[in-house]
Amino acid sequence: MQSDSERQELRRLIKEAVSRQDASSAVQYGRKLLKASGKPADVMFCASAFADLASPLAQEPGTRRLKTFIVRSVTVEPILPFLTTEAVLSNYVLDLQVGGYGSYVDEMLNPQSAVAKFKPDVVCVLLDLEDIAGRLPDLCADGIGQGVEGEIEESVSRMAQLLMSFRSTNSARILFQGCVVPDLTSLGDVGDANLPHSLTSAVHQLNQRLTALCGTISDCVFFDVDHLAARHGRANWRDARMFFASRLPISANSFGIYARGLIRSLSPLFRAPRKILCTDLDNTLWGGVLGEDGPEGIATGSAFPGNCYLEYQKYLKQLSSRGILLAIVSKNNEADVQEAFQIRAADLALSLDNFVATKISWGEKSDAIRELAKELSLGLDSFVFVDDNPVECEAIRQRLPELAIIEAPIQEPWKLVELLSSQPFFDAAVVTDDDVNRLNEYKAQAQRAELASSAGNRDEFLASLGIVCTFLSALDAPLARSVQLLAKTNQFNLTTRRHSAAEVEEFASQPGGQAVAIRVRDRFGDAGVVGLALARTEGDSCLIDSLLLSCRVIGRGIETALLAHIADNAKMAGAKRLIGEFIVTKKNAPCADFYPDHGFVKDTSSQNGQPGSVFYQLDLTTSAPASPGWLTLEGNESNELSASAVVAS
Repeated sequence: MQSDSERQELRRLIKEAVSRQDASSAVQYGRKLLKASGKPADVMFCASAFADLASPLAQEPGTRRLKTFIVRSVTVEPILPFLTTEAVLSNYVLDLQVGGYGSYVDEMLNPQSAVAKFKPDVVCVLLDLEDIAGRLPDLCADGIGQGVEGEIEESVSRMAQLLMSFRSTNSARILFQGCVVPDLTSLGDVGDANLPHSLTSAVHQLNQRLTALCGTISDCVFFDVDHLAARHGRANWRDARMFFASRLPISANSFGIYARGLIRSLSPLFRAPRKILCTDLDNTLWGGVLGEDGPEGIATGSAFPGNCYLEYQKYLKQLSSRGILLAIVSKNNEADVQEAFQIRAADLALSLDNFVATKISWGEKSDAIRELAKELSLGLDSFVFVDDNPVECEAIRQRLPELAIIEAPIQEPWKLVELLSSQPFFDAAVVTDDDVNRLNEYKAQAQRAELASSAGNRDEFLASLGIVCTFLSALDAPLARSVQLLAKTNQFNLTTRRHSAAEVEEFASQPGGQAVAIRVRDRFGDAGVVGLALARTEGDSCLIDSLLLSCRVIGRGIETALLAHIADNAKMAGAKRLIGEFIVTKKNAPCADFYPDHGFVKDTSSQNGQPGSVFYQLDLTTSAPASPGWLTLEGNESNELSASAVVAS
């Protein structure tokens, strides 16, 4: 705990940072103050300071400003400072508006409501159990539960109508909060545990149904508030006096926990998870130092403390199964490491085959990670680094600030999995087939690189790959994968617009609209859905809103095939010119010359677009992009799109 003098010094430093409009320092000192204190007075102080720095905070690298509207049936005002503060610590600045108490139906369904006028990026739907399924406590009181299923069905149907009606007129992302299981019920602990239709069982079932409902609505995430309450104690989650007096659903001691959980839940709507975890070996993946203890002496396996490290290995394997890449970055002798994995295979949950790459040497780990990022064509902000050595962690923190750092607790190895799982680095509301197949695809990429080094020339190499491109609707990619690409693709992304699922659906459904995904496979494997283009034909012009491609497949002509496909559709819809837009960012330099390289001419007369936009034109009556000859093209999606566009035009 901080002393009062330390707290006052941090407050002074925050005030000075505010006076200088130094957002970075204010957040740094605020994080230190709140990490050790968490006192409501300090939260209020930081909330006020951050509010004074809203504009400079929004300009910080990696920070996103979100127009956020809360519709509610409970009191939330005392929680708001905690919510805005936790948002800043997670690199969000909330422009927050709170709806009227209990007026959530009108606000979500009325086209003239405050929500519609505010045009939010995200809407948080915060309702209490009695507003979602208010009859459940009475129906469950006898434990027999006649009518319980019907009440759950009716409640979920009512919420579905609310959310779907809202989605039909508003593209804002949605966070829908579930219900907290009551700590005490009329059946008592024994009845609650044994009777088939207890309130506990019914609320669990209701939450499961609501989770499934959110999964059917584009850009909608379920906030499992009951999981938070259970973790931190349901008995202390709600202050009964405050709830009955003011409908405040959470006790004051839980404000920070609740705010942190809400921000973590909405984050996957706006950010893709990190892609790769780099782990150290000694005193991290296993106990002890391999060079000193030898393969037989390192701690792993079923006996303590080796089982602590085994649990970490199992956790990494679980991450790998959903598409998180694993890599080893260790100062060691490579031959010793290979020997350890061979000799102790029965005591390890992982083999070297589970890792996409190993960087084992005595050089600087920061250099190894940079090299790894280049080999995998990944940004450094895709990496999480786990190491027990605080000196190594600090060196990485200073040299590679984009990385997320986890310092393994060498004296308490049983806490490492808890420490890692408590972080939001790998949070995802959806896991796609492309995610699950990521390890195989990156290994196939290494095989392609080996072939490229032995090929006579580029065209010969590309022809030898046997590349097949399949065009499909972005809605069938599936839609979640299309939105994921929009959210995380940076290097080859011509406009870097982070469209929501609802906006992609709008492109696909509007007359003259195109929402095209491209899937790629070759003789080494299936890369999955790796590219996306959104375009709209109006009159004799087709404007490409977004065109992006995974960095894993850049340089194989696939970007040209996607452009040619869009151009063909546009011509069939009656377009005579193709308009491309390029918006420069810090990361998309690889595609800066994409349009000029394909025959487009810079349009200096255009005044449309956002600041920094550069427009290019291509006359489709005299020329059009052509797909490279080494690619095999599949899919009849273009005919379906073109037919609808032609009819509409």
